[in-house]
Amino acid sequence: MPSRPSLRPALLLPFLAACAMSAEPSATTVSATAASNEATAPSDVGSGGRLVVDFVDGTELDVARMATGLDLEWASPLSADESLAVVDVTDFDSALAGLTDLALVEAAEPSLTYVATAFPNDPLLAKQWNLEKIGAGSSWRAGGGEGVTVAVIDTGVSAVPDLAGTELLAGATFVPGTKSAADDNGHGTHVAGTIAQTTHNGLGVAGLAPRATVLPLKALSGGGMGQSEWIASAIDEATDQGADIINLSLGGSRSKVIEIAVDKAVAKGVLVVAAAGNSGRQGVSWPAAHPEVLGVSATGPSDGLAFYSSWGEGVVLSAPGGDMRQPGGGILQDTVDGSDHAFKELQGTSMASPHVAGAAAVLMGAGAVSGADARAILEASAVDLGASGPDPKFGIGRIDLGAAVHALTISRHGLLFGLGALAAFLITGLGSVPRRGRIILTSAVAAGGIFVLPLLPLPPNAVFATLAKPVLLWPQAFGSLWLGFPLWVSAAVPVVLTFVLGPTRTLGPIVAGLSLGIGTHLTWGAATGGLQPWLMPGALGTAWLASNALVCLLCAMAIFGVQKSQAQQG
Repeated sequence: MPSRPSLRPALLLPFLAACAMSAEPSATTVSATAASNEATAPSDVGSGGRLVVDFVDGTELDVARMATGLDLEWASPLSADESLAVVDVTDFDSALAGLTDLALVEAAEPSLTYVATAFPNDPLLAKQWNLEKIGAGSSWRAGGGEGVTVAVIDTGVSAVPDLAGTELLAGATFVPGTKSAADDNGHGTHVAGTIAQTTHNGLGVAGLAPRATVLPLKALSGGGMGQSEWIASAIDEATDQGADIINLSLGGSRSKVIEIAVDKAVAKGVLVVAAAGNSGRQGVSWPAAHPEVLGVSATGPSDGLAFYSSWGEGVVLSAPGGDMRQPGGGILQDTVDGSDHAFKELQGTSMASPHVAGAAAVLMGAGAVSGADARAILEASAVDLGASGPDPKFGIGRIDLGAAVHALTISRHGLLFGLGALAAFLITGLGSVPRRGRIILTSAVAAGGIFVLPLLPLPPNAVFATLAKPVLLWPQAFGSLWLGFPLWVSAAVPVVLTFVLGPTRTLGPIVAGLSLGIGTHLTWGAATGGLQPWLMPGALGTAWLASNALVCLLCAMAIFGVQKSQAQQG
């Protein structure tokens, strides 16, 4: 590398009198969005540090020739022709005052540190190896679990600073002697952080599903212990409050009351995720061993089974749980620390379970139509570890959220997009239909959404996350309760728009495409069970979807007739 020429300009004698070099240079840190291009020296910058001096372009030889008494350097060997130099000073104000009237100086300011504006901007993200391991970047672009409620049944959850932007419900406590669901241990808040830590807030760490809603239910005491009746009651409460997912980072002996509570939750469509246990040997704890519960074992940074993880029948999936025997090998989240908070590394299957719960929340928010659907996608996309195929240590494999989002996006929404386009292509091909291309494109987008958006390197955006989903899944943004609302998963919208806008030359083709796209999705839902209208189980729901798909087709055909008639009339 070329050496930096030293500058000692005689013209800078007034400047020399005002400042001297500092042995320990410092820099002022600002965000890229807030940094100013003006040559200013705010009074609160500090006493001294590194100063940047921008001389008039083309004067580098003059400056170098008149050098004397001051140890300036070019900012870079490539900056000499731009006459951009740096110097360490002990007093910014005095130094700048000495440069004020110098004609050779265009600008002078403290050296400012800029930060990347990539998403997310959480400064400790680089320490969260676990998020990179499971491809968490896809989760933020896929909506971050918006509209999904995850119940954390644990020691409680407290609103530490890095949960400030996450929606925390009031919750409830089932521990005698406690008045709220506040965390008096730190375990529950850490678990909640893995699921939904506020992300892209310039503070601390990130979470898997930061747009999900957390329902804190305290069923473990400050000592981390809880009775079976407390836990069963919390499961019942989570079900009653409409939780989509329940995370149980706890375990013990088999309990009939917990089994009954889990059965009720599962019967109502709740996905129950639980930690396998920390015995380090074969034998999965309860309730992870329950056949309807998604039991989770723990892996370390190298994808091996964590030394403490229980394993055996009941393990369905594995997920990062940490290994603190390795430097930085724990799971880092913000949690309570006495009367304050701290970013702490913890390890355990308790840390693995919320990875699965958070991943399921992302998938449900992105278009998985139920907890069971999200579970199936996670299982199908898991990374096979250990012995080939399902095994008692890793289950089906370690979760891969990136692959799961990709599968949902391409295999599900991409398929619907293609079916919508194909249906419109075939139907419009039966006759000469004006604006055929517009109809086909609208049908494809209505059926499958702009499905590629989560796969593009775009900043997360709530509007993008909604547009990436089929039209019939848009209500998920307001909560999974609205998914399957009968008047939405029907021909109601196409019928109204057909009467109002169908006859218009400009919007008529778009309404026709929308009708065909919605009809395609309704047909798919009837054939696969992928859509379930409220209060219409089994054959009744299938009949509802199929009949409304037919009405959508009739709406499109009616618009085609009107459009052709208008075209013939000129």
